[in-house]
Amino acid sequence: MPMLICSKMTGIKFLKPQGMKRIKLINIVFAGLLLAACNVNEPILFDSSMNFLAFSASSINVRENQGAVSTQIVLGATSGSPQTNVTVEVSNEGLDNPAIEGADYTIVSKQVETVDGVAQIAINPIDNEDFTGDKSFYITIISNTQGYNNGSHKQILVVLKDDEHPLGNWIGEYVVTAVSYGSPGAWDEAWVVTTEPDPADVNNLIITGIGGDGSSPAVYLSITGVVNLDEMTITLAPGQTIGDVYGYGNVAVYKGTDAGDDLLPDEPVIGILEEDGTILIDLWGHMIVEGEYAGYLWDVFNTTWTKQ
Repeated sequence: MPMLICSKMTGIKFLKPQGMKRIKLINIVFAGLLLAACNVNEPILFDSSMNFLAFSASSINVRENQGAVSTQIVLGATSGSPQTNVTVEVSNEGLDNPAIEGADYTIVSKQVETVDGVAQIAINPIDNEDFTGDKSFYITIISNTQGYNNGSHKQILVVLKDDEHPLGNWIGEYVVTAVSYGSPGAWDEAWVVTTEPDPADVNNLIITGIGGDGSSPAVYLSITGVVNLDEMTITLAPGQTIGDVYGYGNVAVYKGTDAGDDLLPDEPVIGILEEDGTILIDLWGHMIVEGEYAGYLWDVFNTTWTKQ
């Protein structure tokens, strides 16, 4: 694989994309034109016929062992509008691994009243000792006593996260300390990473949130690590793309060298798993793989993953 061994030591870390001030200026002028086009004397009309009910989100994750969890139905209404009683129903039609009411969860009540514009639907997940994978079901707003309309989120998907997953110790949110080999201390990075089970393979972890040094907004892609519980290792195939995390184009992960100035493009990246959820991965290398700087090595890190 052709590769320019330039890394952040060549100054790439400090390059600033051109034209940003011009873009910001254009945006400001455009916003001003929009404001000028508005008639400040025209009132925004909102009457009671526009009152609506909706869930506060389109989906919610509930850990199997976390106890009762509430999801909110919000009433959007004009001042003085009466509160209302809301009726919901549950279903699992069309879901690949459906949750069964009474076996996997219970709903405390399917008729709830809004209080100060909010109604609470209480979900009780039922913990078990078997690994069945994450299961899901829908809660849907059916009616309300005031006849208010439903908003865009009249239904919510509830995902019951299985706590018996064999990789459960290493599923969740991590704070990752990435110590630079290129310039320890000066070029260290800190990442907030999420690991999730792969629904297609119980031995895989889906990893999202790797990279970024705070110099630009990061656009993250997910990569896959293969876990071997007998050897307590996690292995990542080389060349997986983590996203445009530094603002210079997509970045891929490769095994690096402890000199911090080279990559081993054909070797996997291998880390060590600890029982408490900690993950240790050394020689984690980043290379820019698209755009003007494609082929530039960004850095090599010694990473410590601490589960939150």
